[in-house]
Amino acid sequence: MKGVARPESAGRFGRWAKLKKDESEENMKTTKRIGLGKTMTYSPLVALAAGLLATPAMAAVEWDASGFGTLGAVISDSYAHYQREIDNNGSFLRDSLLGGQVDVKFNDKWSFTAQVMLAEADDDDNRVALQLKRTLISYRPTSDWRIRLGRMSLGGLLNQDKMDVGVSYDMLRLPGEAYMASQSYDFDGLSVAKTWNTTDYEITLDASGGFQRRYYRVYLAADDDSRFYEADVWGAALVLTISDYDQKTLRLGWLYNHVSPDDPGAFIDKFNYSPLANGQYTLSSVSYADTVDFNTLFLGLRFPIGQFTVAAELQMAAASGADSVPLSFSGYVNLSRKFGAWTPYVTYAQMYSGGDSWDQINGAVAAPAIGVNEAGLDNFASSMMYFNQQSVMLGTSYAFTPKQKLKGEVMFTRVGDHSALFDELISNEIITVYSLAYCFMF
Repeated sequence: MKGVARPESAGRFGRWAKLKKDESEENMKTTKRIGLGKTMTYSPLVALAAGLLATPAMAAVEWDASGFGTLGAVISDSYAHYQREIDNNGSFLRDSLLGGQVDVKFNDKWSFTAQVMLAEADDDDNRVALQLKRTLISYRPTSDWRIRLGRMSLGGLLNQDKMDVGVSYDMLRLPGEAYMASQSYDFDGLSVAKTWNTTDYEITLDASGGFQRRYYRVYLAADDDSRFYEADVWGAALVLTISDYDQKTLRLGWLYNHVSPDDPGAFIDKFNYSPLANGQYTLSSVSYADTVDFNTLFLGLRFPIGQFTVAAELQMAAASGADSVPLSFSGYVNLSRKFGAWTPYVTYAQMYSGGDSWDQINGAVAAPAIGVNEAGLDNFASSMMYFNQQSVMLGTSYAFTPKQKLKGEVMFTRVGDHSALFDELISNEIITVYSLAYCFMF
């Protein structure tokens, strides 16, 4: 199946300033867009914390305010949009963001954290949004128990809690093959964690669950357009972390999502095929899923080898009730070493999907006599969450201070028969991506 030709568009390097202006107007509205592009009012935890801070009894609380951000520029050698924004026109929008955080400690047991961030919206390809991120109340009845209530991250990736704080890791961006498998990890819910301390290890088991309003993005190649479907998502997670108090970390995790889309067009439940002459077949109709259940398993490792540090993560994601979301596997291995302020690294990442759904849709032919045209088949193919790609990243970071890093990276991504991280229906191509970013905290 051939991809749809896409005309050159205006460059994106000048779009950041306009988007910030549009966002300032958007922020005047009573209802804010928070989370990852979700539309809802701010969490009641914010009002609760504000009330506590306003009382005289809280006059002696400890608090700290901080900020973080990334100024990033990226460009590729292909017209095909990669990870939404990366193409040969360049983009500041893909990696740039600005955030702030307030931490309040009421006493040894109670604390509160609120984090907001201005970044690319998850319900629109052409604007930024003010997002309410990690915002929760934490209670420690004893040193080995922790209970959290509010907005938090569910899942088991090693850098999941700090993926927006670029200064906290040396890779220019966390590998999309692993960290873009889910579009959002932020849930409003409850987490209960228990810690066991031994002579050599700290062991933590965290059980959590919650709810979110999420936008699923689907690209339609024939229409050269992306659509966003809003859904209710109930999630649950169980994460086990074992560390040696220093550099070695092992993490095992499970994440469950029950998704109920507002629009039934978000997920295709079943592709129905009709035989044609000469052994060919066409797509006669499709049925859509009312709900989809996702189960994701995580495995993460971080450990030193001599002067080098190795980080590796694997995950398997399975969906029930949707032919358009086949079983997928993803992961990466990163090797880095510090030389003073410099930390060069090399990363290999891969993502692929199993099953025969892609082969079936890719083998279907147009049958205008029964109302099936090539454009419709292309739209069905490009909307599938099917992945077959490998990437090699060569990069380095330079730490001016512990709170300032300059990063550069060259990434080579080979697409097999298809990858949903690319909008267009490209296949058997190698895409080169050049990135530069300045990450900071204050």
